[in-house]
Amino acid sequence: MRYWILPLLLLSTSGFACNTTALAQSATEVAATPDLAIAPDLATTAEQTVATLWRALSHEPGVAADVKSLQTIFHPDAVVFGATYKDGQPQLSQRTATEFLQGMANAKPKGFYECEVSPQLVQHDRFAAVYSVVESRTDKNAKAADFVGVNSIQLYKADAGWQILALYYHLSLADLPVALGQGKSGLCL
Repeated sequence: MRYWILPLLLLSTSGFACNTTALAQSATEVAATPDLAIAPDLATTAEQTVATLWRALSHEPGVAADVKSLQTIFHPDAVVFGATYKDGQPQLSQRTATEFLQGMANAKPKGFYECEVSPQLVQHDRFAAVYSVVESRTDKNAKAADFVGVNSIQLYKADAGWQILALYYHLSLADLPVALGQGKSGLCL
């Protein structure tokens, strides 16, 4: 268990209020690797890594997420925190990236489409933190999102490229709107 990650999450989110930059629209094709080892051709920017995250999580009905691309962008020691509500009560989960990706490897009967509508990036040297508002849909043509969440993503630039050290996603309550900043609902970046 890596206990240093929570202070990193807390420190990185404090910087968003005073020093943020909108992420450029980007996407990249990242080569797959069979495990969570660092690939020789990782994304050259933090923006590309985050774009790969949203693209790889999204999938058509009856298809699994693109786990090979996800394996490439997660650091071998990465951790994933998830905050949701069950019966109105907050629930926090913590998994290794390997455990998280195992759950993504199975085909699901419904589609899942992630739409990043408002990202903010803070970067210094080999450190980057992204605050991202994402809408999720089971029908990619649906006007309204099934749910909206905020994400905190911490990245490290290894010699081969950018990898995710930590992902913290928080699914908001339906009656608690999420500020989209300059983003617009349904307009994916």
